[in-house]
Amino acid sequence: MDNLIKLPFIESNITLLDFKKLENNGYLRPIFIELLKAEKIKNIIPTDYEIKVSAEELLLKNNINQLNKEKNNQYYVDLLNKEVIKLASLKKLSVDKFGKEAKNIFNSRKEIYYDQYTYSLLRTKNKKLVFELYYQIEANETSINQLSKKYSSGSERLKLGIIGPINLKDVHYEIAKILKSSTDSIINEPIEINKEWFLIKRENFINVKFNDYYQNKICLELLENELEKEYFNLINSKS
Repeated sequence: MDNLIKLPFIESNITLLDFKKLENNGYLRPIFIELLKAEKIKNIIPTDYEIKVSAEELLLKNNINQLNKEKNNQYYVDLLNKEVIKLASLKKLSVDKFGKEAKNIFNSRKEIYYDQYTYSLLRTKNKKLVFELYYQIEANETSINQLSKKYSSGSERLKLGIIGPINLKDVHYEIAKILKSSTDSIINEPIEINKEWFLIKRENFINVKFNDYYQNKICLELLENELEKEYFNLINSKS
């Protein structure tokens, strides 16, 4: 008979063979993580404000039409309410555990991951054309947005060349350098990137400040990392 294993938080045992099957099929991790979350928040009581904020956050993530459709479905409403309490409790737990670390982590990531830019873009493989367009813009004969709609080779032409708001981590490092060093409404001289020529004009910069949203975001991430470690400790202990 296979050796029996007692899973945490469950009043039953499973065989080592079944344990390995759950792990190999990808079922063990989500089961373990959810059980671990439930265990950790069972004595957490979020405030009315924390519940309200979490409810608003979940409502934003869900389809409004679906919510309106299901508003008379008591099962759906009860399920949603449970998810709200769960999220509020996890946020409270994570802030209690990692709140003191959050601001330092925010500051270390802020420039690349959190600050936001909106910019206008025109790109083409035609070097001669891009300089002609640049001089037209500099002479105030037209705008980069009008020209992008007509000449840009990328999908940005469908939005008059406007991109963003976006974080620096999501743009090419050469574009990131331009956005960081530019000021709003100043067009950059043509630059070649990956065999295409780019015109870039920074439109807006949002200097993001540390607040409850970023504190919760970072603390929840740290909590998830801790849960992952506990899961891998379980796996290693059964290897």
